[in-house]
Formats: sequence, C-alpha cells, structure tokens
Amino acid sequence: MTKALDLFRKDFHELRDPIKGKERIKKKLSQYEKNEKEYLSFWYSLSKDNKHVHPSQGLLLTPYDYLNHHSLQMLPQEIIIKTLRMRWFFLEMFNHPYRIHFLLKTNKQRFIPPPKVENSAFKNAFKSGLSLSIGDLGAGIVGSSKERVSRTERYAQGPFIKLGKQARSPFVGSSSPDVWNSSVAVATMAACHCLAGIPRNGILTDIKRQADLAKEVFSLLTQLEEDLLGKREDRKVISSLWRRNVMGTLEADTEKAIRRAEELYNIGVKTFRVYSPEPGTGPIKTTKELKKRFKDIEVVASFIVDVDQAKRAETNGADAVIVGIGGGGRCITGVRSGSVIDWPELVWKLRGKINIPTIVEGGASDHIAVTLLLGASGIAVSRIVTGGTIESPGGALFCSDSSGRLFKPYGGEASARMKYLEGKILPFGIPSFVEGETTKAKLSYIKEVQPTLTYNLHLLNEDAILAMVYRNANDISDLHKINPSPLKRSTSFDLQQRNTH
Repeated sequence: MTKALDLFRKDFHELRDPIKGKERIKKKLSQYEKNEKEYLSFWYSLSKDNKHVHPSQGLLLTPYDYLNHHSLQMLPQEIIIKTLRMRWFFLEMFNHPYRIHFLLKTNKQRFIPPPKVENSAFKNAFKSGLSLSIGDLGAGIVGSSKERVSRTERYAQGPFIKLGKQARSPFVGSSSPDVWNSSVAVATMAACHCLAGIPRNGILTDIKRQADLAKEVFSLLTQLEEDLLGKREDRKVISSLWRRNVMGTLEADTEKAIRRAEELYNIGVKTFRVYSPEPGTGPIKTTKELKKRFKDIEVVASFIVDVDQAKRAETNGADAVIVGIGGGGRCITGVRSGSVIDWPELVWKLRGKINIPTIVEGGASDHIAVTLLLGASGIAVSRIVTGGTIESPGGALFCSDSSGRLFKPYGGEASARMKYLEGKILPFGIPSFVEGETTKAKLSYIKEVQPTLTYNLHLLNEDAILAMVYRNANDISDLHKINPSPLKRSTSFDLQQRNTH
C-alpha cells in the first residue's frame, strides 16, 4: 500500500468513527445550516403536492389509491436537518478517496461473466420440471480455507463490479415512478455510484417533462460536485462517472424510443434502459437502433425472458440485460397472468451463455446473497431504497394515516394510479390491465435512523458484504466462481430459523 493510499485508508476509518465522523459532518454543514431558510429552500420546493412541483413529482394522490389517508404532514425542520446530515455522511463515505481508489481499479478491469458451475439443486429441479423461486433457495457457508478480510475493508472496496461500460455499485435504481420520479432521488443514487433510472411512467410519460427532470438531475449533480468534491484532483473523473449513471427509460417501440432518446441524449443522458413489461421483439430491435444512431451510449435491454433473447440482446449491442418480470413487492403480474416467478432459473441458465452483466428485478432486493450467487451482477431496487425518504416524490411532505403514521403512496408502473395518470381508463372509470397494487412506502420510526435513501442503500451494501463474508469471497466475481455453488433448496423451517423468532 502506497503512502498516499495508507493516508486515505486512515482518513476513511476516521470518517466512520462515531465521534470524529459526526463532528466532521456537522462542521462541514455548519456553513449551510447558518442560514436555514436558504439551506432548506430547495427541499421545501419539492415538499408540496404534485400540482405545485415541476419537473419532479410532488406528493401525488389519485382517486385510485385506496389508502387510509387522513391528512398531509411536513417533517419538522429539526428532522430535515438531521436527515440531511446523515445523507451527507453517506455521500462523503461513498465518494471517499480510499473507496474511489477501488472503484477506479475496478473500472480498469474487464467484466468477468459468471462461469458455469455445479449445483445439485438446479440440476434436480431441471430434471423434474420444478420451478424454483427466489424464496425456495438459501446458501451454505463456505470459505474456511482462506484468511478472512475485514468487513470495513470490503466496504471500502465497494462492492463494485463492471456493470455496463464502467464500474458501479451492484444496486440499480429501477423505473418505478412513485419512488424515482424525483430529480433528487435520481441524482443522489447516481452520486452513490449506482445506475439510476429516470422512469417513463406516470407524469413522466410526457417526454418534455422527463427531459426537464433529466436536466434538473444534471444541475443537482453539478451543485453536488461543487459542494462534495470541492478542490479534489479527482473531481472531474468522479463527476463524469456520476453522470453516466443517469439512465433514461425508453419504450420498446423503436419509433417512440428514438424520439424519447433524442430529447434525453441532447441534454446529456448517455445511458438508456429499453423497457418492455412483456415478451416481444421490441427490446432487441430498439437496442440495435439506439446503438446505430447514438455514439458512446450504454443500453440496458429489459425485460429479457429467455437465453436466446439474451444472446440476441448482446449481439445487437446491449451492455447489460434486466430479467425479472413479476415478483416485486406490489406486482400482481404473476397472479393475473398465471406466470411462475422463475427468474432464478433464467439467471442460472445465462451462466456461460452471455458475456454481459445480468441485472435482476422482481424481489431480488430481499435476497441479496442468493441473487448474487445465482450469477446476477446487479440488483434493481425500488421502495427498499427510496420509499418513505425525503429524496422520493413529495420530499419532506408525507401522508398521515388515522394513527398518525407517515407514508407516501407507492404504486409502481402498472398500478391503478399510474393507469389513471396515463389516461388508460375504460368507460365508467375502469383502469385497464392493472398489474400492481398501491401500497404505502412508510417513514421509518427506528431510533437514530433518518429518512434518506443513502441510509437504505448503505444497508444493502452491508447485505452484499455479508454475502461475501460468509463465503469468504473478496468481490462479486469471487461469489460467482464458487464451485460447486453453495446454493441449496430451502425448507419452510429454514425460512423460520433465518428470521427472528
């Protein structure tokens, strides 16, 4: 370890010190907190109902929510200040020079596709025609023959993986509008070195408003670069990585997608997600056309439903694919279409078949270790990261139920509320093809926890690190290479034992 890196390492540990780190953040933010009105003015501009917020989505209520909503309530100013301190601490830690050293090191490496490995659980399932969902699986503990690496060191090292053209965190902001239709949510996620989707549903169906949101995201990143990175020598490098994490969501229809992509590309968006909620040829055709029309872009094709489609996506220029139709916290596509949630089987089958990363949606964020061991390189996140936070639509303004608990509506792309917003209503006010329930993204009431997406992302990073710790793997690629795979069929009693009881 060089002298400079050793100093960075020491400083990283000081930032994580419960006393020194807290005082450091308070001192840094004191210059802004002196003038609270000016400091909080931007956050208050987001903390209104939807008709008073643009281009982000404000707190949005529709006749199709069916939630126990009694009133609206703003978080106290003291709580907002504390939340912004916690947010800043995590932004400092995620972008600490010691951590950036490992990010840039990963950035220079090529992506290592998950190889084929042995596993009796899948072998037997394929033989018998049994469909394995994510909750049917668990993982054994392995790695006793190697020296352990400290958890703090693993945190400093990411975990990062080459996810597309650059190194990123494995967690990806989904295209769910009720948590990501906010410029500050997308900008914060991008600054945490995660792909962050700008949705195309709900109020962002309108291309101009989606483009305006992208514009505001880049403006926030410019301000964050000034405030967070200051005079650092690596400032421009880090800022460039942030901006490439901003991912515009497009239709699978080629003509519509190109029209939307042109607006976003001209603003500076260089990463795109082609989004189709059902199988078809659209994602591949559109991926091919995007790569032909625009220079230096990344394209993530979704949703991929079989191995052959994944191969075609790669052949036509996709930099990554997303799988996982159904299975999310509020998705009822599987119920209404009679479809098994069998994406674990597809992720496993993609091993050795494609040379680009696989990202998983549909409940993967509740099963980090198993999803990574399956061969996934990325995990899409929605409510688990952004729900009920000040970064999500509505800012510091929340709904209050009859018992005074605070929440924000969370519907997803195919909920009745989104059908209403997009005008997909039949006569007599009947929403068409509803495939998602509207639920509550609740404010956390855990002591010492503030409602910021950066804290939730921190917890998921810890989950990924623990997945590595208990397999004694140094990184995600190491997890992928374990042979035979420690994945096993789980039982109902195992699930009970794994949870508190």
